[in-house]
Amino acid sequence: MTELHARVDLLEGELPNGLVGAAASLSKRAFSVLTLMRDDGTVGAGEASPLPGYSPDSIEEAGAQLHSLVQAALDVDPLATPFELLERAFESHPVTAPSAQFALETALLDWLGHNRGEPLHRILGGDAPRTAIPIADLVMDSDAAAWPSTAETLLADGATHLKFKIGVDLAREMVALELIRGAYPDVSIRLDGNRRVPLDALRAHASSLQALELELLEEPVPVERWPDVLDLPLPFALDESLRDERAAEALLQSGKIRAIVLKPTVLGGLRASFRWAERAAANGVGYLVSHTFEGPIARAAIAELALALQCELAAGLGAHPGLELWTPCETAAIDGRVIVPHDSPGLGLRFHEGEDA
Repeated sequence: MTELHARVDLLEGELPNGLVGAAASLSKRAFSVLTLMRDDGTVGAGEASPLPGYSPDSIEEAGAQLHSLVQAALDVDPLATPFELLERAFESHPVTAPSAQFALETALLDWLGHNRGEPLHRILGGDAPRTAIPIADLVMDSDAAAWPSTAETLLADGATHLKFKIGVDLAREMVALELIRGAYPDVSIRLDGNRRVPLDALRAHASSLQALELELLEEPVPVERWPDVLDLPLPFALDESLRDERAAEALLQSGKIRAIVLKPTVLGGLRASFRWAERAAANGVGYLVSHTFEGPIARAAIAELALALQCELAAGLGAHPGLELWTPCETAAIDGRVIVPHDSPGLGLRFHEGEDA
């Protein structure tokens, strides 16, 4: 056994630019950083960054639970399997806030990766060969009129997958989306309704949405309205609905869901994400990973999760304004708009100030 000592730091600041979707009203972002250190100097980092108005927990709740780890050292067995190590740690330290669970899992596995000299995706998923996974760009404009020009800029910069937040005014949004599809017939387009698309509007535009040949349409309506839309010929994806386990299971078994969106900050970490991926696969449903506007530690961990699961769908890990509140860093698993296998230990995260995270 070995002892790991915890430190918790809070980073917060004003966002340099606005967010979109469920986070559109936010002007600030806060991140709780957990660092675990052994006496020999090996460290692991994790991040709890619940998204206000979206996550089931708060930064105060997550921070309080992580601070409880500072009171006494964590006893871990470096020879245990990764999932055994996590299980034993949580038995001794019952962290329950979803984002705090993600932070503790990440910090423990990052430390284990540094201790063993292996990247976190191999710690989680073994030595099987892995291929690169594309990253989708989230269009950070709330005004649909700006979407065509923004799409043109992103695609000229090398984007291959675009995601748009819809539901404010579906008629106006459809005009912009049809222009984009007409100009770029091969680009992958993904839409996210954040449960705010009016049912009558969705039905009225169903044929036009189908003509867009969408990759995915995420969470267009509240969970109780899913039965009213499953007859539509659209490539539905589950996100927020995964929080209602019974409803999500029924939807997975319906044969009408194309994919689920794995957000460890919301679902309760890496192990929970693995469980949902397994349930999706058992029902012939795809899965992808995505951020909730977290910082670079969580982003790196989600990229490692994508590699461990070998997701076939593009990851929702594009750059966003919240990352600008952090010291610039390099992430071994992220090369531009692609998640790539690598050999750097742990998270493979290096801040430009010269310290490993």
